[in-house]
Amino acid sequence: MRIKAAIVFLSVFFSQFSLAAGDVRVLASIKPLQLIATDIVGDAGSVELLLKPGASPHHYSMKPSDIRKLVDSKLVIWVGPELEQFLEKSLRNRNGAALAMVTEGEAGHHEEHDEHDEHASHDKHESHDEHHEEHDEHGHKAHADEHDDHAHEREHHHDHEDDGHDTHADHDEEADAHAGHNHEHGEDVHLWLDPISSLEFAERLKDRLSELYPQQAAQFAANYEQFEAEIRSMDAQLKSDLKPIQSRGFFVFHDAWGHFVEHYGLNQLGYFTVDPGRKPGARHLTEIREQLEAKQAVCVFSEPQFKPAIIRAVTSGLDVGQGEIDPLAGNVSADRGGYARYIKGVAKQFVSCLSAR
Repeated sequence: MRIKAAIVFLSVFFSQFSLAAGDVRVLASIKPLQLIATDIVGDAGSVELLLKPGASPHHYSMKPSDIRKLVDSKLVIWVGPELEQFLEKSLRNRNGAALAMVTEGEAGHHEEHDEHDEHASHDKHESHDEHHEEHDEHGHKAHADEHDDHAHEREHHHDHEDDGHDTHADHDEEADAHAGHNHEHGEDVHLWLDPISSLEFAERLKDRLSELYPQQAAQFAANYEQFEAEIRSMDAQLKSDLKPIQSRGFFVFHDAWGHFVEHYGLNQLGYFTVDPGRKPGARHLTEIREQLEAKQAVCVFSEPQFKPAIIRAVTSGLDVGQGEIDPLAGNVSADRGGYARYIKGVAKQFVSCLSAR
């Protein structure tokens, strides 16, 4: 009797252990991708976040703990090297799958990293576990320290910008104009701000997860169908909600909103900066001030990751509304339905500020 009981106990124990070992493990670079993936993964596993709320992918420095997360995750999802440049080398050297949101030749080739790694020679990857352990303790720390040095240099550079050097301001204006031109040609990588682009990414994610975890393929498919229905319903409602304010002009702090603006037909007049870590030039700010004085815009939007001192200075004394929109969904909880709540919240901010005047 005791033997039978022991057998039953061990059977249950090892079945539970196998289930835990087979749990889906996904690492998302930024919060919006985590929200999308959470809806697709569902109860099959977990989606961990690499960049914590408040961190910007534009100027992020990898830490040894980040490298450990990359090693431990079976699938890493990211936007692409155009946004998370700090991830490109680590993903190339990582033995695992990666899925980029940006496709069609812009970053699609980076999705081949996993295939290359899986078919790499035995000599290159022998003693794989020992290699990663040693690399985590030494190589990755050195890599992170190198990034930290670059980050320090950037901070030093920005300190000089704040001192008011006109040459930096002129350079920023030229860079802003050039980057704006690129965005006009479809190189804006903030694709998650268009619900339909996010839906397309979710479908690709569903397919990739089904390849990696075939036993849960049916669950991924059902989760995607539910996600699709929710997003299409939400999208139709938001188009109706936003239609009355489509002609009302506004400025945004960071040039991240092109896909949202285009999808819903809104009237964005411009932005303060392309790169939120770079101070906009004086001439550019003067042009914005002139448009605000001419009452061409009814609202200026800031972002929670950055102190909007420049926005306050430019709008001082003017009758213009101020709102806050977050391209990184920092305050949205990462649970089922999170992505839809996020996009609805963004739309609500637009309606609130643009309807007030």
